[in-house]
Order: sequence, then structure tokens, then C-alpha cells
Amino acid sequence: MKQTLIVMSAYTGEMEPETRESLTVLRRAGAGFLMQAGVPDVAVARCQALSFACEALRGEAADRDVVLMLDDDMEVELETAQTVVTQARIRKCATAAAYATKMSTLAGTRWKAGPTPGRWLVGLGCVAIPKRLLFELEAQSESFEIRGKAYSAFTWCGPEKGTWIAEDYRLSMRLGGVALLPVAAGHIKKTTLLPDDDTLRRIAQDEELTP
Repeated sequence: MKQTLIVMSAYTGEMEPETRESLTVLRRAGAGFLMQAGVPDVAVARCQALSFACEALRGEAADRDVVLMLDDDMEVELETAQTVVTQARIRKCATAAAYATKMSTLAGTRWKAGPTPGRWLVGLGCVAIPKRLLFELEAQSESFEIRGKAYSAFTWCGPEKGTWIAEDYRLSMRLGGVALLPVAAGHIKKTTLLPDDDTLRRIAQDEELTP
């Protein structure tokens, strides 16, 4: 992991305890770390994070050759992260670990219309991008400013050909598709909380009394 730069976006600057533990292990193995925080718009946050990464790769992190995008609710074993990063170097394309959504479905879909057979559109929970590929994408991206600082528009959300494309799939497309590897990463989601029956009955009673 010594030539890897981990990039994370976290709106509050916090992360799940399991993610923090994973990050500690990865950093002990030599990975660098960059945090982007404070932006509620996920697409803008991704753009800022990758822009920061490019700056770092031209400066203090110039010895790093792969960026590992890691979300703040992921649990990733060292062996899994190393596999994803190593395959990104070997294949010279973006690679990802497989993980599940809240509905226990795979966070990704095969890109049947993509330029490279077998590539995927994936969630960005654990994605490795070779530095050269990231720089190429930066050069192809429009720039925008926030509070006087320029960033590159690596991704965005919006309609295309009658369907809505979220920021994760958009970035996957712009990277030429992602090689999804048969290694698993944990996606941390807490139990859904619902009001109990007694609370609902009280609401119903109040509703009946409301003129």
C-alpha cells in the first residue's frame, strides 16, 4: 500500500468505527490519506476529493501511483484493498471490490454498452484508479469554481438518453468502465428505526380530535 493514496469524502468529517479501523490498518501498511469534507452534494464532493488528489499527486504524494476511493461507511480488509490496488496497476484501469447495497443487491451493473467488454458501472465505495488514468480524466474535464478555488468536474448527476445517471455510474463511464473483482468489501448500514405501534395510535387519536 506504500504507493497508494486513499481519498475519502465525508460530509461531517466523521466515519464509521469499522471504517476508521480499516483505515488505520491500511495506513500502517503505508497508504497515504486525504479527506474531503463539508459538502452535502455528493457529486460535488467527489469532484473536490479527486481534484485534491490530483494536487497531492503532483506535490507531496508524487510517489503514489494509485488513488483508492474509500467511502466513510466501508469495512475493507488489507488483503482486499491490496488486491484492488495491485490489479489497477496490472490492468491499467479502474478496479473495484464488490459490495452490497441496503437491499443486499450488488452495488454495480455490467456496462453492456461500454467500450470494453466485461467492465462494470459501480458504486464508489472501494475503487482504485491508476494515477495516469486520473490525470487523463482531469485533462478531459471542465473546471468550476467554489469560493474562488477551481476544481475539475470529474462526475455529475443528470439525465442521459432517457435515464438518470448518478455520480458513481457517471464516473465509472468516464473511466471507461471498471473491472469488478471477486473480492468483497463490507458496506456498513445501521438498522432502520420506526415509530412503535403505541406512537402511531396516539397520532391517530390526535388526528381524530383535530377539527
